[in-house]
Amino acid sequence: MKKMFFLAACLTSTILLADSVKLEGTIAQVYDNNKTLLIDSIYGGQMAIKVLPNTEIEMDDCGIFGTDKEGTFKDLKVGDFLESKIFYGMPITPNTPAIPVARKIEIQCYKKAY
Repeated sequence: MKKMFFLAACLTSTILLADSVKLEGTIAQVYDNNKTLLIDSIYGGQMAIKVLPNTEIEMDDCGIFGTDKEGTFKDLKVGDFLESKIFYGMPITPNTPAIPVARKIEIQCYKKAY
């Protein structure tokens, strides 16, 4: 029984401490006060992600002549399609959901279908 519990605990911690998860979707809301984004995921549903000062923001095809450039939180706008690498941290207080943190955000500036 102890071995089974230990194995389950190890497996759970491995999943929770995974390197990163890919999230794709459209920005539904930008909350400047706490630097979070609400994303309409292509996988279904909405998800909030936290943007930290060291989050890398890349803007594909947004520069002059369609070149890539580095962005800031102010460049993230409602309706932008993004790909983000996120990871789940541990919640500060027990029994509260942890908001995933964005390691890298990549937005696309090309013309949209509609």
